[in-house]
Amino acid sequence: MRKQARKQRGFSRKARLGALTLACALALGCAAWGCAPAASTAPTDGGDEGAAEAPAVEPSDGYSDQLASASGYPTEGRFVDGVTALPDFYQNSEKNAANAEANQPERYTDRNGFTVQPVPADARGFNATYLNAENRGCTSCHTMENAIMSLPTYHRLIFFGYPTEQTFANCIACHSETYQGTNYLGEAVHSTHMGSAMFESQGGNCFSCHYNDVKTSTLKRWDDAKYNLYQGFTDVAAEEAQASVSYDQTTITPAENRFFKTVKDEPAEWLVDDANVDPSIYENWTVSIDGDCENPVTMTLPEMVEQFGTVKQVMKMDCTINGVGQATIMQSEVEGIPLSKVIEFAKPKAGANIVSPIGSDGYDYAQMPIDWVVDNDAILVTKMDGEVLPNTQGYPCMVWVYNTSGGNFVKRISNLTFMTQPEDALMSQVYLGEFADDCTGEVYSKPNSAVLNYPTGVVLTGDEASPVHLEGFADAFNEPIKKIEFSFDHGATWQTLDTPNNDSKYWTYWRLDFTPPEPGSYLLNIRTTSIAPDGTDHVCQYDTQFMFTVE
Repeated sequence: MRKQARKQRGFSRKARLGALTLACALALGCAAWGCAPAASTAPTDGGDEGAAEAPAVEPSDGYSDQLASASGYPTEGRFVDGVTALPDFYQNSEKNAANAEANQPERYTDRNGFTVQPVPADARGFNATYLNAENRGCTSCHTMENAIMSLPTYHRLIFFGYPTEQTFANCIACHSETYQGTNYLGEAVHSTHMGSAMFESQGGNCFSCHYNDVKTSTLKRWDDAKYNLYQGFTDVAAEEAQASVSYDQTTITPAENRFFKTVKDEPAEWLVDDANVDPSIYENWTVSIDGDCENPVTMTLPEMVEQFGTVKQVMKMDCTINGVGQATIMQSEVEGIPLSKVIEFAKPKAGANIVSPIGSDGYDYAQMPIDWVVDNDAILVTKMDGEVLPNTQGYPCMVWVYNTSGGNFVKRISNLTFMTQPEDALMSQVYLGEFADDCTGEVYSKPNSAVLNYPTGVVLTGDEASPVHLEGFADAFNEPIKKIEFSFDHGATWQTLDTPNNDSKYWTYWRLDFTPPEPGSYLLNIRTTSIAPDGTDHVCQYDTQFMFTVE
């Protein structure tokens, strides 16, 4: 666990929770914590007639105000009679400053070498004392990657190449009702946490993961709410911020920043060492072209290259589960066999309307209409950025398609199978990032955006702090991006980056330079708008929120 052994300033986590629970119990008159229970006035024989009189209430010598000594106030007599003692010990500035000093935010070095401070400092230590902020949210106790690898059963893994921190946002799509209708994220997380000895040993409870919104009487995910609750941010209006922003659609992801996702094979069969690519695998790899077609055939990759030729295209891969503010995305120059040529050769039978790329691991969830594959220039990729397709990206071959999510980018193709499906099922396995957030019922992360060159909470010093240079993406799969908006004052004012003539085939890669007016913590909100197929504006339901501290 990332912070299992960290030293707490002031109370330990469990003690801090206990103190808050104690205060709540006292405020509610709870019989726990030594409070005297009210005498019962209920009948003893089950009826009104002949009921015993309630006993007289006697003062209890057992009562003890648990906070009497801690308050520092005189413990005898009426409270109002002791007000003359207040100026001697109850000083606002000193009290606030002492608590803020005792609760300075924790910092750590992440796996990419960045210094991270997840919670901003504030003038009275509110975030630590009253929000218990450092001990709440998924990544306060563990990384998402370690949590998944520690599960008792196999779960496919995603590793980011960009240094963005992975959060629960990448879990929502697969665990939504719109994806599979079962295995809801909340149900799985609640049961595994509340039955965990580790979670209980650290004093975990419902508010470790949730925020109680008193306005709506709902329990929200803490990580969705936290940045709007924290104190200590320096807000800067858009007119004053004067950030320099630009974008392009041609930026290529460096090899070290490509993301990786496991296949379904046993780990012993995975190809994960990009430094050792076995050329014989490519030379001998076969693809079966079969199903509802006139010319079924099995060919090696070299034979397919000779028969169909190759094309080179710049293409993006945006994973269908890419959550708000996440980095499951990349853009590369890929080279491979055009599937339009394969389809032309195979001659689909009359009525055949689907081609299904199937992976050697059995992945067969990417059935696509034949017209869609042709119209979106799908290719069987064998090279990436001028090099042989890396092991981690599906060597020796995988399918890439424009305007389609990574859910259809099948690795290690063994079959291209032609099928005939009912018209109303043609697009059922074309993933366009439209899974809903079960908490709201709305599409979760389309359009989407994120900062890619730093993790949220990063601490920047020296030249990196003035100006702060941020880079990131905006994307909506098959929808062009209309504009990207940036706010440094919690959304009160916005600076707009218009993106006219945007092409949905490529990502929108933006760059922002901002000179902070003073040291401290800042919050960048990013709001992205795309153009839906019906021509209307499509705005993500959640802003991407990125925190950073400059010194």
